[in-house]
Amino acid sequence: MLGGGKRRNFDQYSWLFFILFYTVCANIPYWIACHEIGLLCLGRFCIEYALVGLFALVAPPLLASTLLVLVMFVDFLSGIFLTYQVSITECLANIGVYHSISIRRQLAVVLFVLLALLVTAAATFAQAITVRKDHRCRVALCLIAFAVISLSVDGVRLYCATGHIPNPLRSTPKMLDKFGMNRYSTLRLARIPVVRVFRSTLTDIELRAFIRGAGQSPHMVDSAAAQALRFAGLGRGTNKEDNSNLVLILVEAWGLSSDASIRNTLVQPYLQPELLSRYEVTQGTAPFYGGTVAGEARELCGNSVGLYLLKASASELEGCLPKRMAALGYSNIAVHGMSGNMFERSTWWKTIGFNERLFNDRFKEQGLPDCLGAFIGTCDSSIAEWIGKRLENKDVGPDFIYWVTLNSHLPVLVPSPLKSGAPCLATLSLSPDTSLCSWYQLVANVHQSAARLAMSKLARPTVFVIVGDHAPPFADSDIARQFSSTVVPYVVLSPRQKEMAAK
Repeated sequence: MLGGGKRRNFDQYSWLFFILFYTVCANIPYWIACHEIGLLCLGRFCIEYALVGLFALVAPPLLASTLLVLVMFVDFLSGIFLTYQVSITECLANIGVYHSISIRRQLAVVLFVLLALLVTAAATFAQAITVRKDHRCRVALCLIAFAVISLSVDGVRLYCATGHIPNPLRSTPKMLDKFGMNRYSTLRLARIPVVRVFRSTLTDIELRAFIRGAGQSPHMVDSAAAQALRFAGLGRGTNKEDNSNLVLILVEAWGLSSDASIRNTLVQPYLQPELLSRYEVTQGTAPFYGGTVAGEARELCGNSVGLYLLKASASELEGCLPKRMAALGYSNIAVHGMSGNMFERSTWWKTIGFNERLFNDRFKEQGLPDCLGAFIGTCDSSIAEWIGKRLENKDVGPDFIYWVTLNSHLPVLVPSPLKSGAPCLATLSLSPDTSLCSWYQLVANVHQSAARLAMSKLARPTVFVIVGDHAPPFADSDIARQFSSTVVPYVVLSPRQKEMAAK
């Protein structure tokens, strides 16, 4: 036990310990999760922990500690859904993919849970220390001032950067495209996870109502696939045997870099003389909003339904690309190197019109290897080879193959797991053994694989569309700002006339 004098000194400053705990110490598990898991650190300090501290001044210890652990759990989920641009319901629905993430990230999640429990135990101890009544008012004022100052500083910075301060509780569907992901990667003092979860849920409900409402429809957006259909004239043949194959490749985290040397080097595989002799190469950009599923909605349906795509009915998806291609006599095939349970692709890919769907389990049965990364799944280069073999077979009608890549999913491993990745040269402003270098190597690997696929012996002329889904959500805000927050790049390879004639 503490001596009388030491005890009095401790009691005299216990209020300071209480404030530091609820403003700083309680944030430690999330800081570690940001670093080890790669979550966006959307604010240094969780304001809601300070509010729990206010509650703890008057509430029973067990109740206050329970509230703290719930807020910490919501804080963690908030980091996940904003990092990967998914709704909170999708976060919870995809908990089953935990086994597919890397061992390091699995251990980081376990570490977060253990630290959260430790912090909760410390909170109970902190409450057991009696804050003198004449100090409670001082504690309350300090916690409130901490929250107000942090939010005010962030509000001023956000207004200076965008000219707008979003309503913290509402974000209507019509406003979803106004701000890119970079506003989330801007370092802030405060984060408010419970409010963000509420806002995400409300937005999801409003989006569903907006789309299902009488006379309402999601607004249309430009897509690389739509451009390719115009460039190549797909579907104009007099019969299905005259039509070219279509391969649509949605490249995970291929964003538009502000560095021209990186942009140009990534697409260099499509500018080789041999490939240019067979294809007309067109480059451009398409708008993006949200995460990968939003990119799928853009390319497959040409609209901004985003995550609503997972719940849409067959009639609502009638005008999307798979059913349009099926009407032209195409066989629709969708492939992805991860589990079909992720984002319910095994379900909605069937609803949208893909009559054949292949995921990691099917590729394993065929002997394709897995690659390490944020998620463990079939290697992108191996899937490219599989597509090439598929298109070598002569059949009655053309194929529409849709491929969502996987290995460049952030957070990337450093160094890259590729045995012979593209070199990160100083001329590209890329430092070896950095997350930006690993991202570059993994995206370059997809483009190299796609170029080899285009140059392989295909049974019929084939149009290739290679497009990014969204900007890479780097946890490092300095790196994240190097990518456009509004558009992603694309490349379209259209067979030249002589290639068409040869077939």
